[in-house]
Amino acid sequence: MKPRWAILFCFLVTPLFAADFSKEDRAWWSFQPVRKPAIPAAGKGWAKNDIDPFIARKLAAQKLAPAKTAEARTLIRRVTFDLTGLPPTPAEVDDFFKASITNPNSAFENLVDRLLASPRFGERQARFWLDLVRYADSDGYNADHPRPEAWRYRDYVIASFNADKPYDRFVREQIAGDEIDPANREALTATMYLRHWIYEYNQRDVETQWSDILNDITDVTGDVFLAMGVQCARCHDHKFDSILQKDYFRLRAFFEPLQPREAMPLGSVAARKKFAAQQHKWEEATQSIRQKLRAIEQPVLLANSTKEGFSKFNDDIKAMIRKRRKDRTGYEHQIAELSLRQIGLHPEKLPELLKGKQKAEWEMLRAELAKHDALKPKLLPTMAFVASDVGPVAPP
Repeated sequence: MKPRWAILFCFLVTPLFAADFSKEDRAWWSFQPVRKPAIPAAGKGWAKNDIDPFIARKLAAQKLAPAKTAEARTLIRRVTFDLTGLPPTPAEVDDFFKASITNPNSAFENLVDRLLASPRFGERQARFWLDLVRYADSDGYNADHPRPEAWRYRDYVIASFNADKPYDRFVREQIAGDEIDPANREALTATMYLRHWIYEYNQRDVETQWSDILNDITDVTGDVFLAMGVQCARCHDHKFDSILQKDYFRLRAFFEPLQPREAMPLGSVAARKKFAAQQHKWEEATQSIRQKLRAIEQPVLLANSTKEGFSKFNDDIKAMIRKRRKDRTGYEHQIAELSLRQIGLHPEKLPELLKGKQKAEWEMLRAELAKHDALKPKLLPTMAFVASDVGPVAPP
C-alpha cells in the first residue's frame, strides 16, 4: 500500500494531465517543478547575492532603479523586525553600526546569521504558516471551547522553522505523520494539521457536520499546498483556475478515511504489534463477559447522558452509536465517534445509576472480568488531538 502522502501527490498532479486544461492552465506557477534558473546578467555594481540580479532585471524592465542602500541603524531595524518581529536593542544597534564602518558586508552577514539562529526567528515565521492552516487555540463558532492540546502543533511549527527542517519532510509529516513515522511524537503532532477545523458540539445533523469538516480540510489543503483556492470547484468546474469539480472530490476522497484520535498509542512498530497481539488475547478471553456488561451499561449511560443526550439524534445515527466498533463500517465509526463527542457519558456514575438485580449482575460480571487482568497488556503512552484513519480506502 502506498503511503498517504504519495497517494495525495497523485491526486494533486493528475489534473495537470487532463484534456480539459489549456497550456496556460498547465503553466500555472505552483504546478511547476522546482528548478535552478540561470542567473541573469543584471544589477552590476549593486547585486550582492544570487537573488539580487533577478530583482534588478525586473526593476530594469519597469524602468526603475534600486533604492539607495539603507543606513546601518535603519538596516538593522528592518532586518531584525523582519526575521524576529522584534526591534533590536540599543546595544545591538551600536554594535552593528560600528561593525558596518569597517566591513559592511561581513557585518550584515553576521547579523543575519545571528537572527536566523535566534529562537525568535521560528516564532516569527511560524505565525505566517499558522495563519495559512487556520490554527486556533479554540473550536470557533459560538461556544468556542478551548483546545488544550492545540499548542503542541504551534510549537511543532516553531521548532521546525528553527531546526531548518526540509520542506518536503515538513509537508509529509502534516499529511501523514502517523504513517511515515508512527513512533515519532513529533510526526504525530504534525497530524494536528488535520484537526484545525472549526467545530461545535451541538449539531444534530452530524453527517452534514462531517461533510463540512472534510470540505474545510480539502479547501485549506488547496490554499496551502497548491497555492490556489479550490472551493469553487465543490459546486462546479472552476471558472478561472485549473481544477474540475470531479477533481475537487477526488482530492476530498483522500481525506475521507480521516479519524480524529484523542488517545493515539505511541511506540515503535514492534511495540504496537506486541500490544495489539496481547490485547487481542485479552479481548478473546473476555468477549462474552464484555458483551454482557455492554448490554447492561450502554442503555443506562445513553439514557443518563448530558448535553441534550442521545435522544436528539435521528434513528440512523442512534443505530451507528449502538453498534460495537468491530461491527461498524468505517463511515459509521466516523459518524458514531463524532456523535459521541456530543454525548456526556459518565461510566463512573454506573454504581449509583444501576439498581437491584441489574446492579448485582453488573458487579458479578465486573469481578469476573477482573480475573483476566493478567492478560491485559501494559498500556502504551498516548497522544491527544491527532489524526489517523479508519482504513486505506475512502468510506463510500
